[in-house]
Amino acid sequence: MLTVVRLFFFALATPLLILFLLAFYVTDKHPSVENHWLLNSQDINRARLILNGQASPDPLATLKTLRLEKKDLNIAANHLLNQYFNSAAQVHLKENYFRFEGSIQLPFNHLNPYLNFGFTLSNQNDQPTISELTLGPLTLPNDHANSFLEGLINHSDLNQYYLLAARHIHTLTITRDAFILTYYWTPKAYAAAQQLLSHSANLEALAFYQHHLVQTLKHHDPNWRLSLATLLQALFKESLARASDFDPIKENQAIIIVTGLYALQQNIAALFPKNAAPEKAKYLPVFMYQRVDMAKHFISSAMLSTVNNAAFSQRLGQQKELHDGTVGKGFSFIDLAANRAGIRFAKAATDSVKSARRLQRIMAQITSYKAFMPDVRALPENIKAPAFKRQYHSTTSTAYRQQLQLIDHKIAACAIYQGR
Repeated sequence: MLTVVRLFFFALATPLLILFLLAFYVTDKHPSVENHWLLNSQDINRARLILNGQASPDPLATLKTLRLEKKDLNIAANHLLNQYFNSAAQVHLKENYFRFEGSIQLPFNHLNPYLNFGFTLSNQNDQPTISELTLGPLTLPNDHANSFLEGLINHSDLNQYYLLAARHIHTLTITRDAFILTYYWTPKAYAAAQQLLSHSANLEALAFYQHHLVQTLKHHDPNWRLSLATLLQALFKESLARASDFDPIKENQAIIIVTGLYALQQNIAALFPKNAAPEKAKYLPVFMYQRVDMAKHFISSAMLSTVNNAAFSQRLGQQKELHDGTVGKGFSFIDLAANRAGIRFAKAATDSVKSARRLQRIMAQITSYKAFMPDVRALPENIKAPAFKRQYHSTTSTAYRQQLQLIDHKIAACAIYQGR
């Protein structure tokens, strides 16, 4: 769920999204910040607690206080920034201010691929103030830094997050040891945050497809594996039966969100007002190629992409596999392929009205998940970190890029992506 804490970090990140426009003028060949915060599972869980507002000592209090130390800030900053870009961030705590520095790897500038930036956030008269804003070699005068960022926020799609956060932050204290945020969290604020989360797919459409998901499951033979294709085919078929004046992009978003929440065992009721949630579906594991993990990777990436976060989906998939290579089961190109296919699927579903309607027609007729997900079970998996480093060196190496090209070629050959 979105919380004031997450909204605060969104507000903090908003200017960074717009700074892409200046990329060709202030980029560098090398990053000024190296990624020293390769997050382990505990770090990622901590970041989620922080961004979801669950790190407050008393989760039931209306006035909540959150105390974040240097490590907490760096974990949250890197986790959030990597939802949008291949990047690295570093936060330095000082008395009454902190310095934020970051490096973003740009996908479209191969000569100078890094955007290096930084700013200082201080607390002046109980108001957060930005100063020492730097973009590559440029430094914006302090008198203009706050006006510049305010203008960027006001003209950004994320200004709703900023406004909601600003209304509910009570006090902000910065010391050498911690960043302390006190904020109000009421049922009204919660409802507003949930409304922002579900803006991409209206609640009526979510309820409609949740109902038909429940009906599809009631007719499924429990002695057979439940295929992801079964769920998607049934819901896309219903989309064709809906009135033609419904926005096909929002319909497809709703289908992917409903299917994704079910496959990931998440309660759709969290998106609805109290006592207005649709019927909950009885959970059965969802498979692709006899694997639950592949289905989850695919649909989670598709779901994240439908809420306008394709960069997050791709980066999260890669980071998750790198983490598994360090402390988990090992790096898996199979899982990574499912992530990339999910992103491609979401793009086909929401890229344009024409593309959305085309996907509806094709998906309503499919008989197998081979139509949208290739068989990649022969790809390497369970690669531990030392073996990954020996064979691929890094995610920017030629060997690694060749594997990605192979994966993308297999995905592009699937039926629903033909002719796009």
